[in-house]
Amino acid sequence: MRNINEFNIPPGNPHGHEILYFGVNLILMLNYRLSFDVEVKNSNKEIQVLIFSRKDVPAWKENNSRSSQITPYYSRQGIRINDVFRPTASDAYAFVLNNQFSNNTHDNVIKTVQVTLIHNWQQEVKESQLKDYKVQ
Repeated sequence: MRNINEFNIPPGNPHGHEILYFGVNLILMLNYRLSFDVEVKNSNKEIQVLIFSRKDVPAWKENNSRSSQITPYYSRQGIRINDVFRPTASDAYAFVLNNQFSNNTHDNVIKTVQVTLIHNWQQEVKESQLKDYKVQ
């Protein structure tokens, strides 16, 4: 599954982020990986990408997203981030584009960010699941 989105993310305020949610069930989705390409289009200032559990989103938001004690599964910042996330646990995840991490007043720019997400996994079909399927 592939998603391509473009977001305008304001700087350093409580709404200076965009959250995309995805879920992974490693029993059903073998070898799951999330490939992503994130690029800031209108600035040479960095954006931060975080991945953490969806259940941690309220605590992350409450702590003003900066001083959060949440330990992310993934954290990286840059102008362009092209990477792959391979989860080790079944969970509902939050993919966060964060424009709040900088205290530098020169970084106070609404960033236009292009995001391409590609979800890949393998799925096994057992012989017992095929017994009602007839080839015509």
